[in-house]
Amino acid sequence: MKKMFSFLALLSLVALGGVLFITNPTEEDYAQYLSATLTDEVEGSVCQPEGFSEWLGKVGEALSKACQGVIAGGESLSQDDIKTLIIDNTDYKNLILFSTYDSETPLGNYSAIGIFNRFIPREQQREQQK
Repeated sequence: MKKMFSFLALLSLVALGGVLFITNPTEEDYAQYLSATLTDEVEGSVCQPEGFSEWLGKVGEALSKACQGVIAGGESLSQDDIKTLIIDNTDYKNLILFSTYDSETPLGNYSAIGIFNRFIPREQQREQQK
């Protein structure tokens, strides 16, 4: 009975390791994820429809829509340009079963763990000023 339990436990660990290996996201996957995250952040903080419309009424709404169109359409930078920028500024470590990503962008520093085809953002430790 103990041998059967040990065999099943070992088989489960091997299966879990295989699933982790297969679902370990790539650097390209991370670039796609962070590009979408940055676009959402910029759109939410820069193109706030409430802020524009409160101050400028209908003109503000039009400005907000134009701002969102520029960001969503990627007119200033193409999606491929953003991905290349992210990849060039990311410290990527493939640890076989999961990966770590540390990126420095003009909008801030981002850090994540990639596991099961998902990205888990990590809290950035801020350097203490001396």
